[in-house]
Order: sequence, then C-alpha cells, then structure tokens
Amino acid sequence: MTKMIIDENIPKDVEEWLSKKGFETINVSKLLLKSAKDHVIAEYAAKNKMAIITLDKGFAQLYRTFQKGTPLTVIIIKANPPTPINIIETLNLAQNKINLKEIQNKLVIITKRKIRIIT
Repeated sequence: MTKMIIDENIPKDVEEWLSKKGFETINVSKLLLKSAKDHVIAEYAAKNKMAIITLDKGFAQLYRTFQKGTPLTVIIIKANPPTPINIIETLNLAQNKINLKEIQNKLVIITKRKIRIIT
C-alpha cells in the first residue's frame, strides 16, 4: 500500500502503532490539511495515491464519488468508544484477517466483529 493519510480524528497513539507495524503514515496537519474539508483531503489522497484512515463515515460517500473518476482508498474504523486502545485493537484484529496492503482503491469499513470491503 502507498502512504496513509491519518485524519485528524485518529489519535497520535494509533498513528505511532501503524508506523511501528510498517505502514508509512503522514498526518493531515503535516500536509497542511488540518481542518480542511473532507473532499479536499480526498482529492489530495487520490491525486497522490494515498489511503485515508479515518473515523469519519462521511468519507464513504466521497469514496463513491471518486470511484467514478480518480480511484480513492478509504479505511473507516468503527470503534466504540473511539479510544486509542479500541482503535488499535480493531485494526489489529483486521490485520489478522486481511492483508491491509491489498485494499488499494477500495472502501474498507472495519469493526471488531467484521470487515466490509467495497469496490
């Protein structure tokens, strides 16, 4: 997988965990996209072939819009409550079930109980 854009709603501990797992991550604030509209982040990600990892369900709709043109990879994590420990646990379970490096140009919705991959 290409680089992952870490949305501002993802805790720093999760970003550090992903980096330790070998994923190349960059936070939206380092891209000067902090507080940017979701579609601006999505445009940047699609243009630069980067995945977006977020808690924001709104990116699912953007994924559908982008699939008509430039492909976009979106990973939405549903962890309740969205604490760093719950998010990491959810991602860890997902990593054991799927190869996160093979989800390019897809919408992936991850919970502790299931993983939905939408093409």
